[in-house]
Amino acid sequence: MSRTGPAYVESEEELLSDLERKQNEGEISTEIAEAFTELYEFGKTIGDDVKIRGAKNANFQVKVDAHRGDYPNNISVFTANVNGKLKVWPAERPLRNNSEELVPWDSDDYHQYEREFQSLSGEPHDTKETDFDEFVATGRLDEFKKIVEDFVENCRGEV
Repeated sequence: MSRTGPAYVESEEELLSDLERKQNEGEISTEIAEAFTELYEFGKTIGDDVKIRGAKNANFQVKVDAHRGDYPNNISVFTANVNGKLKVWPAERPLRNNSEELVPWDSDDYHQYEREFQSLSGEPHDTKETDFDEFVATGRLDEFKKIVEDFVENCRGEV
């Protein structure tokens, strides 16, 4: 459900303005603002669709058609919220519900993506999210982009 109103970020212009405002007010560092912008631009490059979800902070979700397959729900490869979490969303519901035929990729691809994310973020097994600012501090944004690229290539059958 998208929220609307002047307090919610709903467009690219508002996303960039929110980052600038938060940076100017000292709420986020230049490093975090730049990393978020870089990740957003990466999402626009790799994704078939990037949605800015009505929330109070700069945020977005990256969608890839091959990742979703014929699964009827709206799923993302990853989402990011500048004051919140970086999350991977590897369509686990079709896998958990024994509906693997709905997605064109193998469950091993999903598990590898998740393990690589956990390795980068330092999060424990079965964790699919990490604090965005803490992740930026690790300096592993380029590595994250690479594992997303690899997963998306697997989903699209480009490997």
